[in-house]
Amino acid sequence: MHRLPRYIVALMMGMILIMAITVSVSIVSMTRALNQQARESERARVGVAIDNLLGETRVLMLDYAKWEAAVPLIQARDMSWIYDNIGASAIAGSAFQLAILWGGPFASDIGWTEGGPRDPQSDIVDPALVDFVETHLRRIPLNLRRGAEFFAWHEGEIFILAAARIEPDAPAVVADLISRDVDTPRILMGRRLTGKEIAAIADSSLLTRVALLPEQPVGRDVLPLPGGDGQPIAYLAWEAPDPGTDVLRQMLPYFLAVGAVVFGLTLLGTGLARRSAAHLVIAEKQASVAARTDALTGLPNRAAFNEVLTEPALSRERALLFLDVNDFKRINDSIGHAAGDQVIVRVAQRLAILAGPDCFLARIGGDEFVIVVTGPGAEARIKRLAEEAQKTLGRRFQVLGNEMRLKTASGYAVHATDDMTGEDLVRQADLAMYEAKRQKGGGAVAFSALLEQTSREASAIEQELRKALRRPGELAIAYQPIVDMDGHMVRAEALARWTSPELGTVGPDRFISVAEQAGLIVELGWQLFQIVFDDLVAHPDLRVSVNVSPRQLMTPDFVPALVRALQQRGIASQRVEVELTEAVLVDNPRLAAERLVELHAAGLSTAIDDFGTGYSSVSYLEQLEFDTLKIDRSFISKTRGSVKGTTVVEGMITMAHGFDLQVVCEGVETAEELVLMRDLGCDLAQGYHLDRPMAVDALAERWLAPWSRADSSGLKRRSDRAGRG
Repeated sequence: MHRLPRYIVALMMGMILIMAITVSVSIVSMTRALNQQARESERARVGVAIDNLLGETRVLMLDYAKWEAAVPLIQARDMSWIYDNIGASAIAGSAFQLAILWGGPFASDIGWTEGGPRDPQSDIVDPALVDFVETHLRRIPLNLRRGAEFFAWHEGEIFILAAARIEPDAPAVVADLISRDVDTPRILMGRRLTGKEIAAIADSSLLTRVALLPEQPVGRDVLPLPGGDGQPIAYLAWEAPDPGTDVLRQMLPYFLAVGAVVFGLTLLGTGLARRSAAHLVIAEKQASVAARTDALTGLPNRAAFNEVLTEPALSRERALLFLDVNDFKRINDSIGHAAGDQVIVRVAQRLAILAGPDCFLARIGGDEFVIVVTGPGAEARIKRLAEEAQKTLGRRFQVLGNEMRLKTASGYAVHATDDMTGEDLVRQADLAMYEAKRQKGGGAVAFSALLEQTSREASAIEQELRKALRRPGELAIAYQPIVDMDGHMVRAEALARWTSPELGTVGPDRFISVAEQAGLIVELGWQLFQIVFDDLVAHPDLRVSVNVSPRQLMTPDFVPALVRALQQRGIASQRVEVELTEAVLVDNPRLAAERLVELHAAGLSTAIDDFGTGYSSVSYLEQLEFDTLKIDRSFISKTRGSVKGTTVVEGMITMAHGFDLQVVCEGVETAEELVLMRDLGCDLAQGYHLDRPMAVDALAERWLAPWSRADSSGLKRRSDRAGRG
């Protein structure tokens, strides 16, 4: 037999063998490369998450350590201030759960932990840890905005710790002065590393079987949590992904057929290779889509949104709508997270229909959505979308048997110049959205230079307000009479006023909201209370109604401190009524109920202010012990020539009387409104028709004498209810 066929067969077999080996080696290499790439990518994401935990703790700690206004107070060992601003926060555990001070004026370390006692404790952490931090801080020059941050074990749990000197920032020219810091106190703050934060890392990095382990495991991907000396104190471990191996398992049956099919395997192998490549591309696309898709709604997520922002855009040819569902937390708290998820899905569905295929719609947060419009006419299109979104989302719908109507806040901005970045566009739309939140139902807000100016003004107001809290004479109180239907004053509402030497007169709607955002509202509230107390002492016939912010009400020592201050001044608690808004009832109804019981036990009366403007619920009136209900002026104004508006107010008054509440109608502007309120059964009235806010001396001259004569008539309903709480 001629050897040529053998040679051909051998050659073909050799070619097939070489091809099989080449393909096998290539697939194995590709499998390893995919596995390695996936692992490196996950390690990078986890590393960023760990760095973020350290960075967030460092920024939180430095806000206290480099707070210029705090330095002299801590140096002076002002323990009341230290507790209110540091100790109380640590005990509450919302931002941090551990705070320790030492050095400087402190002979030994003092500190507080979450849920611990009010009095500062010593040796909360191992003294060796404090000594270690002290050694590290001594290596850092004075007056630098720097500190030390690391992980450490404390009482069987891992804490993220950050420490620094308590000193103001200083110019760089003194940054090289090596520490002579015997008189400089130190602060150490710690946040507990919770399972919730570990779960968040797992969710954001798409990890499985994530665990926090004290020892380095074998066979699992890990990243160490560095201690103060740089050595690991624990390890974050997870199941290593093997996408390449999974693909290889799918292809294994095809390779087993190589020995059975020779020539056909060549054709089949070509087809399978193409098919496998297609599978890999599809898998990669699916993974890419999953990383950029919101699991609940199926919309693009923040990662996809950020990618869209990196694309270049011409002036006026890109616009962004930022939309937020107001009080979404209330929905979750009242009817459950399952219903909350359904609400988000409904919002996404309605926005998707509204936006259409020409717009980019994404969910970038729990209750936050964005719509990006590109191309000519972007500004007009985004404005139309904003208006239609308000109408569409405002329609009633059913979720798990609950009928609801959403309120949203939306703001939009337009790509103004060719060199404008996507981050600038997001910042502007975000400012516009928060302005819409402030306006409470005023429709979508477009970004403007005025909003930019407003943001800068808020920063200036915060700086000057901090100074005003240290300087007497800038803050004041104006009083507006609350009168009965015979025209006699029953009490007066205390209204905050501020005249700054730098900013002039600043409206309370501005500086109070800034105080809330800047964390100054509790200190501001107590200073305003001191002014009211002075006026009550000076005018024994005066009774007042004082607004209290939810944050101040929720402080653990609010009622005892208030009662103590009244007793020290010799002021009867019956002369003070505490006004609360509906927000405090929605945010924490259980704690609000406890505070109301404490206030009534101390002899103070309480009122729910601006009733009807928020998420009013009859159940709140039934469960909580209020004395007075104040109907917001927006309802009073709607009674002018409106049967419907009049009926609504009459229903509110009837309902309040059914709960044995005294009713105050706010915003009475005309004699006709006053007559109508009296006819509807309102007990007391307040508004410009009766009198404007005024200084206490003017109030005494114009109102206090008739008030004292009308006490019994003005408080008739209250005397009937003297037995309540």
